[in-house]
Amino acid sequence: MSHIHHRGPARIEANLTPMIDMTFLLVVFFVVVSTITEAESVEMRLPDPEPTASAAPTREPRMVVNVVPDERGEATGYRLNGIDYELGRTGLEALGRRLEALYEGNPELMINLRADRRTEQRHIAPVLETVTGAAGRAGKTTPARVNLVVVRERGGSGE
Repeated sequence: MSHIHHRGPARIEANLTPMIDMTFLLVVFFVVVSTITEAESVEMRLPDPEPTASAAPTREPRMVVNVVPDERGEATGYRLNGIDYELGRTGLEALGRRLEALYEGNPELMINLRADRRTEQRHIAPVLETVTGAAGRAGKTTPARVNLVVVRERGGSGE
């Protein structure tokens, strides 16, 4: 006859060793990451920004370059002073020549680059390069001033 040993009710216990190991690994990870972040920071003195809502608009001369969108937000061309320029190198070269003439007439000209919020960066970056190049060719010694204006919603007002 076999003997059955009664040990009482079974107790369920969690093995804490893996949890303690994971905790120490996380602590080491965060210590290492925080040290790297501190080593890469650079001390900078940044200007205090003015609240844009309270700043009065300046009287500086400005032109608006529009990135003309289609219904899906894709760019179809560029427009400056009611003149359309085609998308691509040819249109950008023509736009650059016009901007160069405007910069020669007024070196303090500010450009507002206006685009639909769905317009991809690949259509905006070439215009920024064109504006910078036109300012340089016109003999402007300071960097070209460009404001990026994003159209949030297209309304029925003919925008």
